[in-house]
Amino acid sequence: MHPSRVRSHSIVTASVIVFAVIAGCASAPVGAPVDAPRLVVGDHWQYRVTDNLRRGTVSQLDAEVIAVAGGSARIRLDYSDTSGRTEWIDEVDGQGGLSSGALWRERPRPFNPPAQLLAFPLDQGKTWRQVIDTLHPDTELRDQILIYGKVDGRNATTVPAGSYDAVYIYRIVQLDDEEFWRTRTTLREAVWYAPEVKAPVREARAAEYTEKGSGPDMTTISTESTVLELVSFRPGGK
Repeated sequence: MHPSRVRSHSIVTASVIVFAVIAGCASAPVGAPVDAPRLVVGDHWQYRVTDNLRRGTVSQLDAEVIAVAGGSARIRLDYSDTSGRTEWIDEVDGQGGLSSGALWRERPRPFNPPAQLLAFPLDQGKTWRQVIDTLHPDTELRDQILIYGKVDGRNATTVPAGSYDAVYIYRIVQLDDEEFWRTRTTLREAVWYAPEVKAPVREARAAEYTEKGSGPDMTTISTESTVLELVSFRPGGK
């Protein structure tokens, strides 16, 4: 097996171990259900993104609400790293569903129904599953995005912006990017959501796919291992 494949397999194994440890951490009850945030123009978040597949390379993600109408909000996102900048717009509905935008490393697109990355209200032990029918962008064949989430309770975390008693959510997203030679991409995400900043303060994400076929070269390839942490939040409407 090629050395790079061995390294990828090792990273996948390490990521699974990390997520298992996180999921096993003691959590306090959520308490009262957490409702969807009320976004206003000018809400602004800045995040630090650490890429563990690139030896801890650090990049920056900025997000700002630029319009609110009829309960929906448009959020401008600006991601910058050593290779340049990428900007796109996410649109979210009044319940926090992603009606248009990017789920991963892809062009923004609409989702019908909106993708429930967080299924508000967030309540203790709540689980949800969602199937979104799609069309493959290249073949125009029917496909699906699959989402599973679980609210595990309150879990304290500290990030550059401060310490938060956040709501911990575990989420799995399976994308509609399967090819003849590999499976669809699976994203495993640990999310710490803080109502006081209307957004996650920390996210740990691991992404992978598995090559199809048989033999010694068949393996699971890790495509992402990142940690996103809130650096600052500035509320809008002032």
